[in-house]
Amino acid sequence: MNQASVFCWVSLGSNHDRHQQISRALDALHEAFGTLIISQVYKTQPVGIKVARCAAFYNLVAGFFTHLQPGELNAFLKSVESQQKYLLPEDRSIYVRALDLDLVTWGDACGELDGLCLPYKDLLKHDFVLRPLAELSPEQRVPGYNLSYQQLWQIHAHPEQQMRAVDFTWQGQKISVSDPLQD
Repeated sequence: MNQASVFCWVSLGSNHDRHQQISRALDALHEAFGTLIISQVYKTQPVGIKVARCAAFYNLVAGFFTHLQPGELNAFLKSVESQQKYLLPEDRSIYVRALDLDLVTWGDACGELDGLCLPYKDLLKHDFVLRPLAELSPEQRVPGYNLSYQQLWQIHAHPEQQMRAVDFTWQGQKISVSDPLQD
């Protein structure tokens, strides 16, 4: 039986060897799913992390079509996260996340599916997820909300969450450009 393709959004983040880790994740997604829709890459300050030291993150979202069910896709994302061994620092007051991949949406699914809460439970809490979606797909209605990504962004933006676009090149193409007015 041939399943129909479903469009999904995935959040990507890294605060260790950021360019290499994000590129590695994009390579894996592209190899597995083909064409990607990719947001700007943002340098963001940590949100909700309670340790003494934590480097800034690079965050973005990517969209693509998949035949995988949410649980299968999440397992794939977690396997990409873990493909590169990384030793935790001895100093536990430092937070390091080499790569974090989260399924944000899977088609119009809303609620718990395959053990995942869809859409992403922290969508309204994390500007580094909501802002790129509002830029890439402003008019798209968000599953479970009667609002578009742009409308949610206008209502739920957190000015205290510092974000700025950074220059980022992937596979020889510039996918993100920094705003000189933000520097």
